[in-house]
Amino acid sequence: MDKARVLIVEDEDIYRKILCNTLREHGIEVQATDSGEEAWELIKQQRFPVIISDIRLSGNISGMDLLRDAKELYDPSILMITAFGEIEMAVEAMRLGAFSYITKPFEVEDILANLDRMMLQQRSISDHLLPSNVEELSQRTGIIGNSKKMCDLVNIALKAARSDATILITGESGTGKELIAKAIYMNSSRKNKEFVAINCATLTDEFLESALFGHVKGSYTGAMKDKIGLFEKADGGTLFMDEVGDTSKSIQAKILRVLQEGEFIPLGSTDTKKANVRIIAATNKDLLQSVEKNEFREDLYYRLNVINIAMPPLRERKSDIPLLINHFIKKNNVKLNKKVIRIAPEIEEILMDYDWPGNVRELENVIERTMVLCSGNKLAKKHLPGCVLPQKGDIPPITIAPGTSWKEAEKELIMKTLQLTRGNKQEAAKMLGISLRKIEYRVKEWGIACASKTNGT
Repeated sequence: MDKARVLIVEDEDIYRKILCNTLREHGIEVQATDSGEEAWELIKQQRFPVIISDIRLSGNISGMDLLRDAKELYDPSILMITAFGEIEMAVEAMRLGAFSYITKPFEVEDILANLDRMMLQQRSISDHLLPSNVEELSQRTGIIGNSKKMCDLVNIALKAARSDATILITGESGTGKELIAKAIYMNSSRKNKEFVAINCATLTDEFLESALFGHVKGSYTGAMKDKIGLFEKADGGTLFMDEVGDTSKSIQAKILRVLQEGEFIPLGSTDTKKANVRIIAATNKDLLQSVEKNEFREDLYYRLNVINIAMPPLRERKSDIPLLINHFIKKNNVKLNKKVIRIAPEIEEILMDYDWPGNVRELENVIERTMVLCSGNKLAKKHLPGCVLPQKGDIPPITIAPGTSWKEAEKELIMKTLQLTRGNKQEAAKMLGISLRKIEYRVKEWGIACASKTNGT
């Protein structure tokens, strides 16, 4: 049997010892606990390819809870243990994604047979490419996260690193596109050569062309001497071009030539230079839409998009937020000379509920700001910026007693909603799911004075 890592969750001492001893005798690395709560903390911190868990556990977290939550984080193979007479619950576990189940008392041969099949399943899922825990993932890629989305993404990135294929990284601002580009570079055969990055959206055409391809003296006003470009500087290495969707058609044509011919001409020169560079491009735009609008060259799009890596927004991988918070606290303790060791539970709940339009970059900035304002070793709600706090307004909840007439209930609901929107009838209508005309009719009927115009301006 191949060496494996298995988490055992069993609150009966005799069965836990039998499982641990049997698996260790077969060369399997085992971590065991009798608590669902402790198991969940271990699952969040490490990737266990295989989990063996009793369905019923003492405490607040059951084996069924672990099954559901672990499957949301990543995709382990989970063997459930059940007592005789609990077959219906075992069948429900299978429906939720368990690999199989066995009943107590069990034979160790059954455990080993299931384990062989589970490890075979895991090899087909992961191809042994994924780091096995958060620390290894961070060390190998710089990526913080253990959600299935991020681990799948890293899997693709590490596979892509083994080739020289051009890569297009897409995603919203702040999702970590440059970070994943560096992870690809650091795990590639070009890691001992240069990694050079440029943001294409920050430069005019002339300066971008000069930055990428270099220039000769006198090629434009201010060009006082020859200068090599980033393609030449990154020779043998990797060039990361961020916001490539913001380049002009002229620049796009020159980039295409490098991809097709492996050569370029510096600005103001007639001499051709060779370029042996791996290009990783990134954009927060929909490039296919830009192609349709004739804003981006179709041939360049397909040259760049050999391998596509789509970065998920933070709101789609919220299970990674606690790990990111801990990472940023450790980072800022060093940067700010602080000694923050924990956060109040209500803060984590608030940060988990917030949708993070600025993604990981916004979370990092919020944690740094909060730590700057914190004078002790514990972050509290009062340190958070207002933008991440729940916007409940100043209106108390509506209580409508049973037996209240429909007209009275409707009036109460509309009036309170208009208070919440500060008289904005259009916004109130959207919130209530009714027409603006109906709101205006009721306002006139009841003689309500609204402080703002219909459109809120």
